[in-house]
Amino acid sequence: YPDDPYDRLWFNFTDYASLGLSALRRSSDPSSNLADRPPAAVLRQAITPSSTLASNMTVPNLITSMLPVPHYVTFYFVEMLANASRSFDIYLDDQQLYSKTIVIDETVLEFLHPNISLSTSSVFSLVRAKGSTLPPLISAAEFYQIGGVWGAAATDSSD
Repeated sequence: YPDDPYDRLWFNFTDYASLGLSALRRSSDPSSNLADRPPAAVLRQAITPSSTLASNMTVPNLITSMLPVPHYVTFYFVEMLANASRSFDIYLDDQQLYSKTIVIDETVLEFLHPNISLSTSSVFSLVRAKGSTLPPLISAAEFYQIGGVWGAAATDSSD
């Protein structure tokens, strides 16, 4: 995304159908004043379970390390549907990661964990909260491995 102020690489997750997920899109930019400033184009879309009856979803894992290594993780959530009621809890490997239920609306919500050990076997789950009328969704995620030296692919040299 050439409009990323920090020159981060963002990848569209396109294999969602094979995981029982569907894409949602919105035509307008969501309201956001986040310090991390994700590109607006990233926040105009989200993935959610294909079935509105689904109670949870697994966030696709893009971690490449077989052994647990520290990561800085940020999730972005924004509602794609007008007047929707959606709330959920975040879990990592069946342990609740955040003690408060995430309640989203049309303003971007950012959840971050500055230092968490992750590997290819790590599983993030979003679990529908009691009373939520819709299953969970996620608009974007950032995973940064902490430590070491970044290679040439850390930023996009063509923008």
